[in-house]
Amino acid sequence: MTPPIARWRYAANGAALLAILSVASVVLHTTPNRELQHSPMVVAATLAEPASGRDIRATVHSVAITEEVSAGNGWAGSTPGVWVVVELSVEAVVEDRVSALGTAVLRVGDTEYSASTRPGDATLASGSPATGIPLTGPLIFELPADVVSAPAAQRATLELARNSDPRVDSLLVMPVDLAALDVQPSIDVDLPHWGVR
Repeated sequence: MTPPIARWRYAANGAALLAILSVASVVLHTTPNRELQHSPMVVAATLAEPASGRDIRATVHSVAITEEVSAGNGWAGSTPGVWVVVELSVEAVVEDRVSALGTAVLRVGDTEYSASTRPGDATLASGSPATGIPLTGPLIFELPADVVSAPAAQRATLELARNSDPRVDSLLVMPVDLAALDVQPSIDVDLPHWGVR
């Protein structure tokens, strides 16, 4: 016959083992997978409202679609598709760097369109904002004409980050309904300038 103290120890050991297995199960099922561990930290943005990440603060002032763009540096762009022109202010939060935006992407469905660098210094894609001082100007995206009327255009997103690889860093994401915007014949954009408009 087993003494009562020994039975108590067996029961305590069994309860401790069950507690350890329960904690291990919770840890196993709540630990993020590798993809989630390396994903960007998404910051929701809305039109005309500032959005801030770790080292980026941006305010999107307007979004327009046009067939032709003329920039303040004399560049004029025509395309067989359309241009999406985003007017925004962007600034660094932590440190100045050579490039303003490592990521400036317009995502429509599964396709990413990077901001054009063809206009040179006429866009924020080439600018370098200072810490705490907004740099205001356009980002210009070239898209095929049929993309802006596709069903996915209703759920397009503008994605902005300081780094070209925003994993484990802030990624500002603003929904844009491209299908709701009229296509204008032409738009003139000013050169980027310090301060908000």
